[in-house]
Amino acid sequence: MRKIDVIGGNALSGSVKVSGFKHAFPPLFSLALSSSGPSLIKNVPDIADIRILGKIGQLLGANILHEPEKRTMYIDPRGLNNTSIPEDFSTLIHGAWYLAPGLLARSGHVVLGETGGCKIGVGQGGERPIEQLCSVLQKFGAKVETTGNIIQATAPGFSSTKIDMAHFADVEEGTGKLTGPLYSGATKAALLCAARAEGTSEIINPYSKPDVVALVEAIKYQQVDINWEKDRIIVVGKPDADGFQTTLGPDLIEVMTYLTLSAYCNVPISITGISRNHIEAGLSAEIACLEKLGYQLQWEDNDLTITHLFPASRLDIQVTSHGIFSDNQPFMALLLMASQLGGSITEQVWVKRFQYIEELEKMGAKVIHRARAVEIIPQVPNKNGMAVKATDLRGAAALIIAALKISGKTQIDGIDHLERGYPDLLGQLRALGAQI
Repeated sequence: MRKIDVIGGNALSGSVKVSGFKHAFPPLFSLALSSSGPSLIKNVPDIADIRILGKIGQLLGANILHEPEKRTMYIDPRGLNNTSIPEDFSTLIHGAWYLAPGLLARSGHVVLGETGGCKIGVGQGGERPIEQLCSVLQKFGAKVETTGNIIQATAPGFSSTKIDMAHFADVEEGTGKLTGPLYSGATKAALLCAARAEGTSEIINPYSKPDVVALVEAIKYQQVDINWEKDRIIVVGKPDADGFQTTLGPDLIEVMTYLTLSAYCNVPISITGISRNHIEAGLSAEIACLEKLGYQLQWEDNDLTITHLFPASRLDIQVTSHGIFSDNQPFMALLLMASQLGGSITEQVWVKRFQYIEELEKMGAKVIHRARAVEIIPQVPNKNGMAVKATDLRGAAALIIAALKISGKTQIDGIDHLERGYPDLLGQLRALGAQI
C-alpha cells in the first residue's frame, strides 16, 4: 500500500474537471460484449477499474481500443473465444461481476470467480454478495452452479420472464421504499438479461439511479423496444442486437468529492464543464442534505460552485438505495462534523462503509457509534501528526479532505484505493494548492 503525507492548512482555490460516471461503465461494457457488433463509449474515465475491464475483454478475445486521451473505449466482441473471466483480474475490481450476464448472452457459458473492489459488504472480510446474480440468471433460464465464490453458468439463450426487484431488497421503515446491497446489481443484471432474451420481460420495482438510466438508454440505442413506466421496465429482447454508442454523464461521486472539499475547507473551487440537469437529477438527495446544512449550489453556465448562505439544521441521514449514494456517505460525515448542530448517519446499503470513521476519530472527530449508524458531534478533526489508513476508495478521499484542513502533517496509508475511482485526485488537489 502507498502512503502520502498531507500538509494541511494551505489556502486552496481554482477549478477542476470531473470524468465520466464510473458506476455506469461496467454494465455498459457487459452490454457491449453481448452485442453482435462494435460499440463505442465516450467520456470514459481513465481509472484502474476501467483499464482492468478492458484487459479482461482483450483476454477473452474481444478487440478493445481504450484511448484515454480521447476518453473513449471501442469494444468489438466478434472475436470472443473464451468465457472464463480471469480471476487474476476479477479479484481486483467489483465491476467484473457485471460481465457474467453479457458473456452468458453472447456465448452461452461463463465462469466467474471471486470479484474484488472495496471490502464494504456483509461477508466476514467485507466481501460483496453474489446470490442476486445467480438468482437473476436462473430467472432468465440459465443453469447456475456455485462452488465457493465461483459461479459457472450455461444458457443456450435467455428466456423472457417477469422479475420483481423487491425480492432482492429490504423495505425501509417509514417510507416503504426499497434499499439494500443487492438491489442495484440485481436490477442491472436483469436489464442485461432482458435485453438479450427472446420475448417480453417485465422488471418490476427497478432501482432507478442514473447508472441504470444510462444502461436503459444504451439498450434503446440498439433498437430494443424498452419502456420504463413508473414502477416497471418492459423489455422486448433482441438477442442479436448490434452495437451502440453512448456518452457517460459526469461522475456524481467526483462532483460530491469536490463540493465537499470546497464546503468543508471553506475554499473557492469551481467544478467546470458539467450538465446542470445531470447534477440536479443525479444528486437530488445530496443537494437536499446540503441545503439543510445551509449550503446552496450556484451555477454559471456549466460551472458549479457551493456557498454557505443559511443557518444549518440538524441533519439525520438515512443512506438508502433511493437516497444519497452510499459512496457519498463519508463526505456527508465530514460536512456534519463541520456543521453547527451535527446529526447522524444510518447506513442501509453497505454495512462496512463506516471503516473510515475510526481514522477520523484519531484525527480528532467526535463520534458515537451505534448499530449501522453513527451520531456525529460537531467538531472538525484538528489533530496533526497523525498516521491513518484508508480501507476503501471513498474513505481515502474523505481522509485526504480532512487532512487538508488540519495545519501540519497527516500521513495517510492505503492511498492506492484512489486509483480505482479518480483519474488523478492527488494531481487535481496539488493544482488547487494542496501540499501532498
